[in-house]
Amino acid sequence: MEKKGIVLVFSTLVVIASCDYNYYQVTLQWQPATCSDANLQTPCVNTPQDRFSIHGVWPTLSSGSYPQCPGTPAYDGSKISTIRNRLNADWPSVIYGTNPTLWSHEWTTHGTCSYPSLSQLDYFTFGLDTYAKYDIYSALDKEDIYPSEDVYSKSSINNAIRKITQKLPGLRCNTNDYSRERQLHEIILCFAKSNRAIIDCPSNVVTCGNYVYWYPWYPEGVKKQ
Repeated sequence: MEKKGIVLVFSTLVVIASCDYNYYQVTLQWQPATCSDANLQTPCVNTPQDRFSIHGVWPTLSSGSYPQCPGTPAYDGSKISTIRNRLNADWPSVIYGTNPTLWSHEWTTHGTCSYPSLSQLDYFTFGLDTYAKYDIYSALDKEDIYPSEDVYSKSSINNAIRKITQKLPGLRCNTNDYSRERQLHEIILCFAKSNRAIIDCPSNVVTCGNYVYWYPWYPEGVKKQ
């Protein structure tokens, strides 16, 4: 019995170690870019809107990779009932069939790494509050950066966002399925693990080149340049 106890303690320690992480990424997706990704395996089930919405809150390692989370405690929709309206508005599913399917996936895959520092309610509220505090679309619009068939410099996008965050964001791009150009897909805001204060994002989260397109949603696709 004593040996079994030692094995159980050791196993618990291994699980905790596997969930170590260094900071948080709050990732906002441009819905049209999600649904026009050349590597998208299945079409989006919902028509994308010309807006940013929350993709996820991701505990992240310094390397830029994500820890393997335990998947427990299990997702429980009743724990976020008080913020359900906000979640439906700002954290909707684009690819998945229903919003709760996305929320369950995000909590199980990423959120459980933040537990017990963040409860399930805390985890989703963190994402919602970040989205509400930093209006990325308006920040870009003020600098005459808006969805179009124009090309924008990465530095101009960074500078526009930094005016409202005081920190460097991370920009992720994918390839548009129609024009085959690199397009702005996700804006990443980074936060310290200890107190969730906003920090500069490391360069290893960036996948955009020096110039990118930021397309609105074209149901019939973007004409090839």
